[in-house]
Amino acid sequence: MRQITHLILLLFLFFEISACKNNENVKISESGKKEVVRSKFARNYPDFNPQEFHEMFQEHVQSDSILSLLYSNNDYKPLWINDTLNTTKVQSIIAILSNIDEHGIPENLFPTNSILSITDSIDSGVFSDNLDLLYVKMAELEEMTTKAAVKYTRGMTYGFLNPKKLFGKDDYSITILQADSTFNTQLYTDIIKDPIATMEKSQPTDEIYLKMQAAYKDYENKKDIKFDKIENKGDNIGYRIGDRSKNISAIAQRLLITGEYSADSTSSDSLHQVLDNELLAAINTFRKKHSYPEDNEIGSLTIEALNRPFEYYQNTIQANMERYRWKRAKKNEDKHIEVNIAAFKLIAVQTDSVPLIMRVCVGSIGNKTPTLQSDIAYMNLNPVWNVPTSIARKEISVAQKKDRTYLSRNNMKLYKDGKEVDASSIDWDKVNPSKFGYTIKQGSGYSNSLGRIKFMFNNSFSVYLHDTPNQKAFGRRNRAISHGCVRVQRPVDLAFFCTSPSSEMYKDQLLFSIDREPMSKEGKKLKKEDKLKKIGDIINPKVKISLFIDYQTIYTQPNEDDLYYADDVYGYDTIILEALKK
Repeated sequence: MRQITHLILLLFLFFEISACKNNENVKISESGKKEVVRSKFARNYPDFNPQEFHEMFQEHVQSDSILSLLYSNNDYKPLWINDTLNTTKVQSIIAILSNIDEHGIPENLFPTNSILSITDSIDSGVFSDNLDLLYVKMAELEEMTTKAAVKYTRGMTYGFLNPKKLFGKDDYSITILQADSTFNTQLYTDIIKDPIATMEKSQPTDEIYLKMQAAYKDYENKKDIKFDKIENKGDNIGYRIGDRSKNISAIAQRLLITGEYSADSTSSDSLHQVLDNELLAAINTFRKKHSYPEDNEIGSLTIEALNRPFEYYQNTIQANMERYRWKRAKKNEDKHIEVNIAAFKLIAVQTDSVPLIMRVCVGSIGNKTPTLQSDIAYMNLNPVWNVPTSIARKEISVAQKKDRTYLSRNNMKLYKDGKEVDASSIDWDKVNPSKFGYTIKQGSGYSNSLGRIKFMFNNSFSVYLHDTPNQKAFGRRNRAISHGCVRVQRPVDLAFFCTSPSSEMYKDQLLFSIDREPMSKEGKKLKKEDKLKKIGDIINPKVKISLFIDYQTIYTQPNEDDLYYADDVYGYDTIILEALKK
């Protein structure tokens, strides 16, 4: 029995000795009641003095306005480093910053590689022989990582760029929300509580934003796919139903990749080389997706768009993800009008009503339509056009010098100091357009450049929405042709949207007031009997109608899931992309 007891005791001692040898990192706590595992950091830096580091770190952050406000709420305790390096937390932020490209943000906007490098250096014990340098690197890592978390959260919430600084107030006049003291106070509190959760929560979750992210990833997967370049022979060469060409095959191949065309890719070459109705429908789907008018043939502009590399679309998405991070301060009213300059489109919406969608013409590159916010103030029927001085000098006076009937043919009159001047009394050969000192007014009527209806709203640019006698312009692909105002394709429908006529008779009166035929039988009868009354030239909306004129090269349409693309006619995407890279 005694021998068995000795054997058990010897075995126990053997396992104890083995356990001690295999657990060199275990030490007995001062209380003697539990074992504490020494961290890798503690093994690498046994002489690390937490108090000394904390004092050094507090002195360091107090000189920084951002860090001081944040850490003062946490008694200057580090977030990522305390008595040891919290590699798990640091690796989490590295993972978030490493995926910043998913939001269209260049990776070099954040010091991800520097954070990783310092973390690895500290974790590997590089500074074990130099504690002073260790403290400096720990403070540097703490500062860099916290500032990255703050910058990331602010950027995801409000955008990484300020559009007013980027474009100037003359090109961007929409008020956007920005990080204020209230936001910053809450942000610092949230970061102290859980910096990783705070960063993740700040990521936009709007449906259109998530769609752009998915599209960006899809183009990333497609960008290495090669497709034959479609030969572009210029404006005079187009393809119609029945035409046969190797270019038709290249078009079909291109549309197969992005899904507009779903014909069997294994079918005969002759099918792909002939433009049939199915392929034309796919081309028109592509054109609709890219804000181009549908057509019965394929021209130079469509081929140019088809030849764009997939990187083009990634760049477009990058610019627009940043745009959608800009949050407007002004809220949409129940009745709202949205003009998208880049898409040449107006959408008027009202809760529980069918949206009104129409084409528009906007300012040319030399006379850009400004982005702005306002409310519809009133409508002016049969407006008189007070010609801007710049147009009177640069265009109309020049036209009158060449053709002495220009003013009279266009129902225009000259004025000097408020008094009308007979145009025939002027020696136009001696007129210097740059010093032209007359004002010009164009009378109301169908030839008036503003058409029959003008939609007025307060703004500092003297622009407005208006009708136009030149309806052919709405069939153009590029409709950046005006002097800055917005020409609307369906002014009467927009007027009905703004007035919400309660009866067919009011619609008839409005139509009759602009010399158009009434719609109803009763209205036609009253007109025939000379009893139909006109309404005044000024109409005030009964409710508030918000208006935004904005610039977006990716957008959605009401009740549709697809993303639509628009050409960067003003080059604003390029400005955003270059600023992000910096």
